[in-house]
Parts: sequence; structure tokens; C-alpha cells
Amino acid sequence: MSVTLNHTGFVVTDLEEAIKFYCDGIGLTVRFQVEVSGAPALSSLLGYDDVHVKAAFVGGIDGHSLEIIEYVNPKTEVRDASEQHRRNVTGGTHLAFNVRDMDAVIERVVAMGAKLNNPPVEFMAGMRSVYLQDPWGNWVELDEDAVHNEAQFYVHQRTSVNPAPGDVRI
Repeated sequence: MSVTLNHTGFVVTDLEEAIKFYCDGIGLTVRFQVEVSGAPALSSLLGYDDVHVKAAFVGGIDGHSLEIIEYVNPKTEVRDASEQHRRNVTGGTHLAFNVRDMDAVIERVVAMGAKLNNPPVEFMAGMRSVYLQDPWGNWVELDEDAVHNEAQFYVHQRTSVNPAPGDVRI
């Protein structure tokens, strides 16, 4: 069976502000935008009658897309405040980005409303990581990885007897 990642989706209350956050703040690029309403197949897929959504697909240079979705009908709802900032709950997903200048990215996104979970920590030698929430409560991980920055698309067939360089078993 051959499986590849297609995209990841985050729900927001303001699509245009989210595009600014992910493109101007983190550094992604808009691939395309759509607005769909009155489509029975979409209503069936999402489980809402007469669904109306606006969405943008943004991404980096690796081909993976983040679909940013604003529900117009039914209107996007903000998660209950008691659950909004917890990491250890089911559905507490996150999306991780490799960035080159973490401090500059953090400065930009915090100014745009991001909430830091922790200061950057050196997770492994040459790799710093930070968790934050975007202004809509979606969890984002930023990684600054010296190995990745040297060769972003190094291809290596990883097996049990031939682990990737720098592979860490935790």
C-alpha cells in the first residue's frame, strides 16, 4: 500500500487574518483559495446541511499543504476556554514547521496574536523547538534544525538496520 500525506486542516474564525499569519508570519505561500456553498457533496462530507466554507491552501517548499478553513454556515465556533489551551486532550493536534530563523518567526507571530507555550528549547543537539498556538487556538510547533537546514530533501531509505543519520530513539 502506498500512502502519502495530502494536507492538514485548521479551522479559524477569520480566513484573511489566518492567511496573513501563516504567510507573512511563518513564511508559507498561498497555493489557492476557494469558497464553496450549496454543494451537496461537501455538506455530506462535513456533516452539515447547507454548508458554506471559505478555505485557503498554503504551503512551503515540500509540497504539503495546510488548509485553513473558515465556516460561514454553520459559523465557526470557538472551542470552550477550559479546553482551548490543553495539550493532553484528544484532538489536541499540532502541525510542525521547519524554519531557519526561529527567533524572527516567533517575534512576527507573537505580534500577530500567537501565544507561546514555552520558550525555545534545545530538544536535540542542533535542534530547537517551541510550541505555540495561532490566534485561533490551533497548536503549531516551530523547529529550527541545523541538520535539516544543511540538506532539506536528503533521501534515505530508513530501515531497522539502516537508520537515518541523526536518527534518535526516545
